[in-house]
Amino acid sequence: MEILVLHPGALGDIILSLPALRVLHDHFSDARITLAANADYAAAAASGYADRILSLDALPLHHLYTSMPLPPAELQFWRSYDRVVSWTGSGSSTFSENLSRVHSSVLVGNWKPGNQETRHVVRLFIDSLQSWLPVPPEPPEIEIRVDPSVCTKAEEWLQGQGWNGIDPILAMHPGAGSVAKRWPVEGFRQLGRTLSHAGSILVIEGPAEFGLGSDLASLLGPGTWLASHLPLPLLTAVLSHCRLYIGNDSGISHLAAGLKVPGVILFGPTAPDLWAPLGPNVSILRSGPGCDACRRLEGSEFFCLHALPYERVRNGIRSILSSS
Repeated sequence: MEILVLHPGALGDIILSLPALRVLHDHFSDARITLAANADYAAAAASGYADRILSLDALPLHHLYTSMPLPPAELQFWRSYDRVVSWTGSGSSTFSENLSRVHSSVLVGNWKPGNQETRHVVRLFIDSLQSWLPVPPEPPEIEIRVDPSVCTKAEEWLQGQGWNGIDPILAMHPGAGSVAKRWPVEGFRQLGRTLSHAGSILVIEGPAEFGLGSDLASLLGPGTWLASHLPLPLLTAVLSHCRLYIGNDSGISHLAAGLKVPGVILFGPTAPDLWAPLGPNVSILRSGPGCDACRRLEGSEFFCLHALPYERVRNGIRSILSSS
């Protein structure tokens, strides 16, 4: 059996869908699962959850959103799969109707939480499959696997920074896709100086926050390592060597949690009840219940993370370090 899964989400969204992919794989144990998503994100996070990865952008999706008949070649493509799970297109009746005409084994599922939603997004992904299979009361844990060959490259990269293979590494990611999700960089600077005695500080900089990580590394001074724009599989392997992770609500935070790296994750305008990274020793910190500062939003600036005091984050990190 061939099952195609369409996933339009970013890195964190793909990671939160992994338990649903596990449930799908376990129920259809003889199936080969193809995941069509952002290929870079899926390659780093979905090893062991999908048998094959395709780029979602390369698939013939356009005609599914129109009233035009699907060309024969596209019909043949969709019908080459026995079942199709689509986590995209649920907001378009045209898309759903067109894909359902391909054959009867099509499931268009919604995983994006509405205003009144209380379920975690992991639960939403799993529940979207319930017309096909019995859903478990508790989701399988997220477990991101690292390719051993990439792990060797990560060790070589870390040794090139000066790592002796023994001392602990403390990773800090001051960025996030949205500026509103970023704790002030001054807080990360204070943390880096406070924690420098506990291990080597690794600052992560991604393409969404160009210059932010390098600025922080400069503030922290010599001995700080900067992981700037590393290929995602390599960054995943580097993170797997870390003793602690500190970051904002971002895909990298979900990656660290899925690698079971103990972490402190800082939340602002998004709801951790719905979106928190899931891992065995992950602490979520927020300025207050309901993030009232953001409800008093004026203009385009969010204040939630500015209201999260440095001392609270520092104490949360100390608690994680003492228990790990």
